Amino acid sequence: MSQPDETPKEVLQLRACRSKLDGIKRDLQEAREEQAEVEARITNLLARQREARKERHQAVLDADAAKIPRLTISKEVGMQRSNVYKLLEDGNASDS
Repeated sequence: MSQPDETPKEVLQLRACRSKLDGIKRDLQEAREEQAEVEARITNLLARQREARKERHQAVLDADAAKIPRLTISKEVGMQRSNVYKLLEDGNASDS
C-alpha cells in the first residue's frame, strides 16, 4: 500500500511535463530577444550601408569630374567597370 504523503506518479509526470514546457518557453523567449537584437543590428547596418553607398556614389562622381580614369576609379572603389559606368550614367542623368 502507498503511504498518504507519497505523491502519485501521475502527478510527478504532470510536474515533469510542466517543467519541460516552462523551460522551453523560457528558452524561446530568450531566442526571441536575441532575434530582436540581431534584427535591430541588421537594420542599423543596412542604414549605414545605404549611407556609405551614397558617399561612394559622390566620390565616384567627384573622381570622374576630376578626370580620373574610369579604370582607376573602378579599381579603387572595388567595383566592376560596367557598374561604375552605370553609376556614372545614372549620376549624370539625375544632374540634368
